Amino acid sequence: MRLGLLKQKIFPPLLAVLMLLGSGLVVQPLNRAVSREQQVQGLQLPPPRIAQRDAFTQQLAFFTLGGLRSLAAELTSLDATNAWSQRDWPRADARWQTVTTLAPRRVNYWASASREMATNAAGDILSKENLSPRERTVQSRHYISRGEYYLQQGIANNPKSPLLYARLGDFYSDLYRRPEFAKAATAYARAVELGAPQIYARLRFYNLCRIRGREQEALDLGRRLFTNPHNNVPALRTLIFVLQHKLNLPEGQRLSIEQLFGTHKRARRDLNTFRRNSLLYPTNGIEEYLNSAEQ
Repeated sequence: MRLGLLKQKIFPPLLAVLMLLGSGLVVQPLNRAVSREQQVQGLQLPPPRIAQRDAFTQQLAFFTLGGLRSLAAELTSLDATNAWSQRDWPRADARWQTVTTLAPRRVNYWASASREMATNAAGDILSKENLSPRERTVQSRHYISRGEYYLQQGIANNPKSPLLYARLGDFYSDLYRRPEFAKAATAYARAVELGAPQIYARLRFYNLCRIRGREQEALDLGRRLFTNPHNNVPALRTLIFVLQHKLNLPEGQRLSIEQLFGTHKRARRDLNTFRRNSLLYPTNGIEEYLNSAEQ
């Protein structure tokens, strides 16, 4: 009896609200309430606009009240995935903008939005044969820029996130677009300062190696990393060898072949693998050593 009475009291008003929401009559008051809540929280981004022609975002207004912002963000991320499956990149971008505005402290949303734009959308645009080469270039660059935007705004909202700085380093060091190694090195350095794993310290080193004029800085970092056995990987050993030759250090100031590689056999193996790399790394001294080793 009590349950039936409760249904009679609660269900009709709730149904009325949902009907009003569906018809768009309460969207604007709800949208204003959402905007005020976001302003109180001091979000870096403006609140999402709820267009009357967009039924999906109209429905989201209801969920953002009463502490349901996270649910609204989750629902919107699902629709962003649907947009991805249909290769509808403008809609995907709009959905990720809404997601990150609703849940600006969820760093994985910012990282996902960036990847969606800079990798998936930009790559898909370049494969569209129905577009002219110029249109492909312009639209692809637009989505790459959007990917950078999401990472920068994510960091503005989460300045202590090692993940977002690490992803920013990945963005700037990507060789499939125009890389910016100095920016990548700076981003990786900040990620490490905030607690990112040691691999990001190595990634900082790898980017410094490719910047003209910063070879000494790279070598100093590489040597510090080399003292940790966990960093003793072929790329690190090889690049220390290369930088010592590029800087033309006297023999007494260099780490020897034995110190770096253990044996000459191991040195030949690692250096031979590296000498024709396509990653824009310097290769100073490698050919000379391999030629002398063959004699």
